[in-house]
Amino acid sequence: MKSVLLQDAVGEVRDDFIYDAHRKESCVSKRYGLFSLRRIVAVAAAVMILFITAVPAMAAMDYEPAYELLYQIYPAAAQKLKPVHLSCEDNGIQFEVVSAYIDGDELKAYIAVRDHDSDRIDETADLFDSYSINTPFECLSSCQNISYDADSRTATFLISITQWDSKPIPGDKITLRVKKLLCQKNEFDEAIFGLNLSAVQAKKETIKPAWIFGGSGSAYEKYSKDFTALIPQGNLYSPVNGVEITGIGFVEGKLHIQVQYFNVFETDNHGYIYFKNLNGDVIYCAAAISFSLNNEYADRYVEYIFDLPENNISQYKPFGYFVTSDTLIEGNWSITFPLEAQK
Repeated sequence: MKSVLLQDAVGEVRDDFIYDAHRKESCVSKRYGLFSLRRIVAVAAAVMILFITAVPAMAAMDYEPAYELLYQIYPAAAQKLKPVHLSCEDNGIQFEVVSAYIDGDELKAYIAVRDHDSDRIDETADLFDSYSINTPFECLSSCQNISYDADSRTATFLISITQWDSKPIPGDKITLRVKKLLCQKNEFDEAIFGLNLSAVQAKKETIKPAWIFGGSGSAYEKYSKDFTALIPQGNLYSPVNGVEITGIGFVEGKLHIQVQYFNVFETDNHGYIYFKNLNGDVIYCAAAISFSLNNEYADRYVEYIFDLPENNISQYKPFGYFVTSDTLIEGNWSITFPLEAQK
């Protein structure tokens, strides 16, 4: 029965979609025609049929290699063939779809994440930008932790998906995959007493970064052009574990403060530095430039540039806001769930 459904699904792939996939898929040689591409789609589906129907014990198996092959060629067909699983569990963590619906060009899904083994999940849990969403259309997505229940050790996430160009979302199901879950976050938002601003040197030597990742601030475009960073001086002061201030000084009349964030792939350590004047007014940096000296994102520095006067710098007090974590849960979670239009 399942094999018949799968074959029917492949047969329903419209010829114009096949032609469109043929034009867009650069890895398919131009000398292959519609028949060849349809054969590829059929072969990928046949592999899935073989593994799903070979033995009863494999009936519930989701044969990922064949699915991925088909998804690269024609995502709409792949998603149509994908079995529906409303929950999955790995490493003692269960992901479950609470509800999902479509409202025009926006999809909303509520996902409950529950720890069956211990108390690793808390109210700070997030998916660490490790989630991916398989859809037969181009989209923008976001994910936020909206609640946490300590008694059941469950965090609930809201995932929002919007199709580009405000078009209605097609299809009847969607697949969410997650590789990492970050928990037990700590926030630091205090004065940085370990910086002696009165001893800041007026002229500091700089070095050209190997790679600039990006940045922020109203003057980012200005300062990122031909940017040279302070030469790291090691740990001058560490306000929290995983965050070290590695340089401070004036460059061309602007105050630079350099911070290194460690283990960003495992902790998502991040933050920023700001100042307060004698009246308590907050002064943010004009630019924050993220860079590496060796082309490795894991060895990430951020240099904060402030437009503060050299001769009066002692009248300003430095503060830091940093977020760190020490609990990374890795797994392989994948759930495919049906969609319903909002009524």
